[in-house]
Amino acid sequence: MNMTAVQTRALAEICQTFFPAEEGWPSSSEMGVPEALAAALPDPALTGRSEPLLQLLDLWNSRLHSLFTVARLVPFSGLPHDARTRMLLDWADSALATRRGAFQALRKAVGYLYVMLPGKNGAPSPVWSKFGFPGPLGAQRNGASRPLRVTIPDRDTDLTADVCVIGSGAGGGTAAAVLAAAGKDVIVLEAGGYYDDADFDGAELAGFTRLYLEQGFAATANHSVGLLAGECVGGGTVVNYCTSFRTPDEIRREWAATGIPWFASEEYSRSLDAVCARLSVNRDYNRVSAREEVMRRGLTSLGWHCDAMPRNVIGCDQGQVCGYCGYGCPIGAKQSTAKTFLLDAQNSGARILAETRAARVRIDAGAVTAVEARTKSGHRVTVRCKAAVVACGAIHTPALLLRSGLRNEHIGKHLHLHPVSNVCGVFDQEIRPWEGTMQAIYSDQHTRIDGNYGVKYETTSLQPVIAAAVLPWRTPSQYRALLGKLPHTSAIGVLARDRDSGSVKVDRTGWPVTQYALSKFDAAHIRAGFIGAARILEAAGARLIYSPHAKFCSYQPGVRGTLDSFTWEMDAAGWGAGQVALFSFHIMGTARLGASAASSVTNPHGECWEARNLHVMDGSSFPSASGVNPMISIAAIAHRNAGVLAAKS
Repeated sequence: MNMTAVQTRALAEICQTFFPAEEGWPSSSEMGVPEALAAALPDPALTGRSEPLLQLLDLWNSRLHSLFTVARLVPFSGLPHDARTRMLLDWADSALATRRGAFQALRKAVGYLYVMLPGKNGAPSPVWSKFGFPGPLGAQRNGASRPLRVTIPDRDTDLTADVCVIGSGAGGGTAAAVLAAAGKDVIVLEAGGYYDDADFDGAELAGFTRLYLEQGFAATANHSVGLLAGECVGGGTVVNYCTSFRTPDEIRREWAATGIPWFASEEYSRSLDAVCARLSVNRDYNRVSAREEVMRRGLTSLGWHCDAMPRNVIGCDQGQVCGYCGYGCPIGAKQSTAKTFLLDAQNSGARILAETRAARVRIDAGAVTAVEARTKSGHRVTVRCKAAVVACGAIHTPALLLRSGLRNEHIGKHLHLHPVSNVCGVFDQEIRPWEGTMQAIYSDQHTRIDGNYGVKYETTSLQPVIAAAVLPWRTPSQYRALLGKLPHTSAIGVLARDRDSGSVKVDRTGWPVTQYALSKFDAAHIRAGFIGAARILEAAGARLIYSPHAKFCSYQPGVRGTLDSFTWEMDAAGWGAGQVALFSFHIMGTARLGASAASSVTNPHGECWEARNLHVMDGSSFPSASGVNPMISIAAIAHRNAGVLAAKS
């Protein structure tokens, strides 16, 4: 991106304030963070959308900004380091959510790049050496063939098909397989690229850049929740952690009561069975890592629930390689749709186009006639079709429906995110939390705090960027001290089933804008989960426990503070936007199924009330949050509703 001299200098000074050179740690400038961050920003000249960070940078170096924040009529770049630190913390602790959100956006972006950029000329990062992280393991199957025949249009293209499936993840991939097996001529459009085993080397930077929506930087408009979603052939099934829960019976009954009786029927059970069989869901690869042994030890000591995780893998390493699962499985163990349903669809004649983003569905006389798309290189693609399946995720699906002219009041509403974050514990023993089975066990001890609402406890591999995502920043020294303890750190994820919701709208260019604020009801559950996670960590022997709040909240069991003082600190730090780091891997509900247009976007079969043969088959179709990792539920709904569509003449 072309930035002004003022913006370039402000960005460099901000990055350098977060991470100056210090006690053997390289500075952000030495690591190339400012340049990498500038390169990652979308160019407003190309997108037509303004970039908020550029507006912030224009303000940042003004004398008035310094005057009002640190009472110094000196530009930010001219302030001593301690004054620049105070200016950042003034934003972090502001009473204004917009300022807190801006700080969190900067903290995450600068922190992510600081820990995941390689060293010069591709050498291991000098940051990694400070805490013994080995870096990417490298490709494990260099000669692996690519099973899918994926096309990237290199010119303006006109195609015809019976059904155009938009998206290739759990919903789109499954729907394509069912429809193609029924004899339909299917074309699948995927906005992301095609990568497979030989491409997966465990590098965080390449993984996020190639496989994730907005290169992993996506977030709600107020930056209260980071949004992690796959954008590649196979979608989220390529980057998820293999967790494969069936839709819980209580959620099935709840959804059936909204006017969709088949959720509680044997018909849906058969779809669940079918997708679990095709994705090879099992509990045969659940060796507990050192990281998860901490959670199991704590749960056992407390007498709390603990069980083995169902996972969609065959021949999983469960060791070093497994810890890099979020950047694609390098040994091909993860049974993503790219390994299963998309391959089935291709074998039945389906065609797959990558790097091709759908712009709108053309609707004439109330029925689908075509899908209009554009490639990353700017080529126009038109697929004339009799039906379209929209499965591009709960952020982009409602945006596509709105760009296509639909006006149902529920489009984009009822956004659920399963907000999640980590409470961390530091232990005497070395854990190396970036290694081992991604998610081998879980706990449902507190899933029913209020009816069907509560939290699940799960862990995840702590690659440096995942650790940095929740690491509080108060000073460079404190942040680095915590990062240096990473080999001895384990984190427990607290995942809430959110009752209340947000929304997705579109800006003037048609790009989705996500709005979400944690309600008091849901915040109370996150709070209870953080307390529960601290109890697990303390019971497991943690020497230091800290939360992901912007203000540093911690205690040292038996040495300094107690669980009660920790709870008081968290409450004082706050649970609002920008006060605690939250993320979402499960984005749901913005085009939900229902009994009527007065309460939903589609009918129980996934067909939009406003347009014939326009179907939604992804996480946006959920009537409410699923309460469990949603991949299997998405695939099963698509399996059932694609079967209904296939049976139509």
